[in-house]
Amino acid sequence: MPILSEVFHPISSQPPLEDLRERLRAIVRSPHVNLGRWTTAQIFYHLAGAIEGSLEGLPQGYSLVVRLLVRPLRHLVTSIRFPPWLPIPQAIRFKLDPPSDAELMAQYERLMKAIDRFQSFQEEHPPHPVLGKLSRAEWIAFHQQHCRHHLSFIRLTKASPNTDP
Repeated sequence: MPILSEVFHPISSQPPLEDLRERLRAIVRSPHVNLGRWTTAQIFYHLAGAIEGSLEGLPQGYSLVVRLLVRPLRHLVTSIRFPPWLPIPQAIRFKLDPPSDAELMAQYERLMKAIDRFQSFQEEHPPHPVLGKLSRAEWIAFHQQHCRHHLSFIRLTKASPNTDP
């Protein structure tokens, strides 16, 4: 079974997150299984909310003390590995905690639109709710790591995708 997270290319000549768009198409076109606690639709909901949050802003996620302790890990989160132990803070659950009835194609379309918006975004990004101010390059790296983490729970069960979506 292909592992989707293995095809991320950190350095690419494509627009930001374009490789993500290709992986999302493969997921919705192919039979797949989920190894985690969320459905594919819930994962898409969560990722769309995170990308939208990087454009629209989100409330600060944790107390000042926790944010000051976590911010030095910014390089780890954006360059090396997304920490699976970082829970969704209560203050931003409204945007990131997926409902149980999330519908796959609706969340796929929402996520694709969020990527479109991110690619064309020209303004300064609002601060990350936990990591604080990030540059555009750090936001791209954050989304790549965040998506890699969540998409690693989805396994295609068939090597060749269909041609739909």
